[in-house]
Amino acid sequence: MLSALHRGHKPEDLPLLRFLAEQEALCRGNSQGLGEQAALAGFLLAEHRRPEDVWRHFAIKRANFDTGCAYDVEHLLAAGVAATVDHVRASDHPDRDEVLELLDLSLDEDDLEDWFEHRREWFGA
Repeated sequence: MLSALHRGHKPEDLPLLRFLAEQEALCRGNSQGLGEQAALAGFLLAEHRRPEDVWRHFAIKRANFDTGCAYDVEHLLAAGVAATVDHVRASDHPDRDEVLELLDLSLDEDDLEDWFEHRREWFGA
């Protein structure tokens, strides 16, 4: 499924990508490592650049020790640094403070674009 989405996902695939990312977070919570499927699901979701997906990315990042190290914080900031920080600060989500602590505010939009370009090369997009 993820391979097909990788070859050509559209805006209408966003609900499916959100579901798959949520499932990968649950799966990673019961295992070790990040895994290629979780990495790809997270990247494809990040490409939609929606601030409300910060919580899904955070769920993957905190799933286990390995994901905490290997799942880039740029996933959480994919919607843009200011847009994500504003969304998180305005939220009453239970993970709000933990996410705010984790966000790397030294990153800027150029850093994010470089990260997206590198990730696209990594996944062969």
